[in-house]
Amino acid sequence: MRRIYLDHGATSFPKAPGVADAVASFLRNDAGNPGRGGHRLAVAASRAIEDARESVAELLGGHPERTLFGPGSTFWLNTLCAGLLGPGDTVVTSVLEHNSVMRPLRYLEAARGITIVTVRTANASGVPDPAEVRSVVSAARAKLVVMTHASNVTGAVFPIEDIADAVAPVPVAADGAQTAGSVPFDFASSGLAAYACSGHKGLLGPTGTGVLLLAPPLADELQPLVRGGTGSRSESEEMPVLLPDRLEAGTPNGAGIAGLGVAARWLLARGVSSIHQHESRLVAALAERLSSIPGAHVHGWDPGRPHTGILSFTVDGADTGELAAWLDRERGIMLRAGLHCAPAAHRWLGTFPSGTLRPGLSPFSTGADIEALAAAVEEFAARRRST
Repeated sequence: MRRIYLDHGATSFPKAPGVADAVASFLRNDAGNPGRGGHRLAVAASRAIEDARESVAELLGGHPERTLFGPGSTFWLNTLCAGLLGPGDTVVTSVLEHNSVMRPLRYLEAARGITIVTVRTANASGVPDPAEVRSVVSAARAKLVVMTHASNVTGAVFPIEDIADAVAPVPVAADGAQTAGSVPFDFASSGLAAYACSGHKGLLGPTGTGVLLLAPPLADELQPLVRGGTGSRSESEEMPVLLPDRLEAGTPNGAGIAGLGVAARWLLARGVSSIHQHESRLVAALAERLSSIPGAHVHGWDPGRPHTGILSFTVDGADTGELAAWLDRERGIMLRAGLHCAPAAHRWLGTFPSGTLRPGLSPFSTGADIEALAAAVEEFAARRRST
């Protein structure tokens, strides 16, 4: 049975060519502690991390000094929310947020008394119009806007640059977990104050890696979520003032970051625009194919909007977990079922609490992959109708 991996919204597989070799090479040859000493292994580790920083910054349009590495986008979204919001502050967000945004905000709502205002858009996709966001931000006197760049449930891409322009000078922080490496993006020209993303999804790097891009003046204001050793200013018991050390406490994931650097260089050579075109073409074909199956429903799909390679669907009378298990067992097709850590999005779509099935495509997905999925769903739905 051919194995078909369609869970790239959770994590990419396979990784970019050369990533596994780079991780192994770092562990075999360069696994010193960067910045902690002047011996050759410490220098080699520092060089590997700074090379990766330069490559990721080039790929995403960040300034290398303000391109920060950490354990994931969740870590950086927590850093942003906790570091910027205090008692009495108001934050504006959307109906499609992942729990990596909502759980930190709900914690701060209870612990610090912040106010969360959600933009309730009129369109069925849940993507807010920049004018809607501006109106809500103005009425709420918001201190911060935190929004996903693309829904991890429907794949719909937000006009995040237009939103940032509409609400300026209020800072906008974007959750780019589903867009980095998959949707053309240039942080330098985006107008965003911050952009957090995973290293292991569209960036095609190892798990346990994430990136935060910062723009002035936020880069000078944001305080660390975690404090500790950096290898610099060891004479002081206070965190260093300069980036990246101020926000990168503790020994970094050198092997993972080395692998992420190789992935970024592969993406630069391949071109994110070409990847986006490939995934957009396939996901549009899949949405059309699934929509033609009696009893199958695609949720939150708007062909007039930009999308990532993600969509959500259900089949009448079928438990999403049961169908996902059948696809894996009987057809070798792997995708995710359930709420995808985004209950707010499913409430908006009307798919809570059962959730949806979510195929996610990658640069390595093919037309044969999506046809295999569609044919299997068609077979399953026909069997369900006949019972």
